[in-house]
Amino acid sequence: MTKNEVLARQSVITQILLKNGNDELSKNLKVKLMGMRISLGKIRREFDEDLKEVAEQLQTEEFIALRENQSRTEEEEETFNKMVLKINDEYNSFITEKGKEEIDFDSKKFTEDEYAEILQVNADNDVEINGSKISAPDFLEVVYNLFVL
Repeated sequence: MTKNEVLARQSVITQILLKNGNDELSKNLKVKLMGMRISLGKIRREFDEDLKEVAEQLQTEEFIALRENQSRTEEEEETFNKMVLKINDEYNSFITEKGKEEIDFDSKKFTEDEYAEILQVNADNDVEINGSKISAPDFLEVVYNLFVL
């Protein structure tokens, strides 16, 4: 499984409600879901730490000095803009390559019965994932495709 696939799963699983009004997942399913969230969350945090480190390493002393100088000359502004483009390009390339990495991850799945519980609790759970609003039926379809099939 690639890191991108794991990160996509992490973005979805965190949106599953454990309780909604009077409907609540069983204790065993909560335990399983939380374990999955924790495992996926660790990979997300590692990825985020890697991105932070790369962003810091890509910034040269000259770039930092130009960034902090609010009264740049026209020539300095041009140099700064070129540096920003270069850093962004290198950063995006890193993200792309890091996302393609295969990682050893034991992806647990939900049974059909567990999914039925999730469906009952999340039937009206419209969510927002990575800035995109997703209706409850579409969200539950994604959950099924990622965690049941």
